[in-house]
Amino acid sequence: MTMQPGISRPALSPTELVENYFAAFATGNIDAALELMTEDVIWHIDGSTHVSTVGLLAGRAQVRTWLESFPQNFQPQTFTIEQLIASDNTVVVHGHFRHSVISTGNAFSGDFVILFTLRDGLIARYQIFEDSASLSRAFDPSICWQKQRIRLNGVEYAFSDRGNGPVVMFSHGLFVDRTFFEAQVAALEKHYRCIVLDMPGHSESGFDPQGWSFDNITADLALMIKELSLGPVTFVGHSQGGMVGMRLAARHPELISRLIIVGSSARAEYAERIPNWQALRHTLLQGNDAERVTALENVQRLVNAPQWFSDNAELLAEERTIMLAHDRIGITLALDAATLNRQDCRNLLADIKAPTLVVCGDKDIATPLELSQEIVDAITDARLEIMAGVGHHPPLEAPQELASLIADFLQDTRR
Repeated sequence: MTMQPGISRPALSPTELVENYFAAFATGNIDAALELMTEDVIWHIDGSTHVSTVGLLAGRAQVRTWLESFPQNFQPQTFTIEQLIASDNTVVVHGHFRHSVISTGNAFSGDFVILFTLRDGLIARYQIFEDSASLSRAFDPSICWQKQRIRLNGVEYAFSDRGNGPVVMFSHGLFVDRTFFEAQVAALEKHYRCIVLDMPGHSESGFDPQGWSFDNITADLALMIKELSLGPVTFVGHSQGGMVGMRLAARHPELISRLIIVGSSARAEYAERIPNWQALRHTLLQGNDAERVTALENVQRLVNAPQWFSDNAELLAEERTIMLAHDRIGITLALDAATLNRQDCRNLLADIKAPTLVVCGDKDIATPLELSQEIVDAITDARLEIMAGVGHHPPLEAPQELASLIADFLQDTRR
């Protein structure tokens, strides 16, 4: 506000002073923001100098230029204050933000801490602490920003981060990778932020050489959702991804708003299948290239509907290229977790409170329809969609139909 001559400024507490600054900044009221600062105010932002907001500034005139340039460089998406702590002439603010960089179109998210130093009831110094390395990458047009990496409990996960809006997290099945959901992500990223994972041992993700369980992955993803302020998310899991999704929704209900399970099971693997998995494991780990190609062709023949398998040789060849590129040790350990060592989780299903969509192809012999029906029967708010003529890979076999089912479920306000 503009003060009239002869009228003293009302005394503000340190907390009120900082809150008033944020309110003025949020509404673009630069004059009001500047009136809360000393004439010799210092503005301190560390990082790479090719980021427009980085640098050291002294005085209101310099800070005015900074405030005026901010909306020319960033389009704010969210800005949340988690904590505001005042002590004498210091105020510390902790929060989370997501902004789009206008010059590159990249959306950057992160935690921040701002240190305000006050003098004579005004802001005398501002310093922000944030992930300056990631912010620098967001300003670099030569980087494929949508491809991200994070280390969770010692395991490095590769993922794609596309679009803005409510978060939808995708987790694929055994042997494929995050491109498995390409058609669904392309349809949803216009209105949703799509986080698409490479599961451990697959494609660009790392893995624990000692092996892992779905409980380990569940703990990793819960940590990611919580600490990156992603949640609550809609979780879309295919096959092994669905097995992780059920554990997440049951054990961390506050992190999951909706659950979509595609071609999955809550049971341990059928005992009669174990010898076949053991033989495949041996081939993937120790077989020559020709043996591995034959083994994976047999997997594809089993998991896809017969007609689709006959009609899509080119897509199947592309998928095999992905399958063959996985690290040999990583993919065999992934097979262990998904099949040989998989634990029954039917006891968790009653704890799932999130609205749930279960999708299964009527030609799915890997996770037959009765397994999806069993999941639906045990979850309070769940429904089943059966896809005619589709096998175990609905994201590839019926990409647009699955995308429509997911979009409709996300938009269903009755749930």
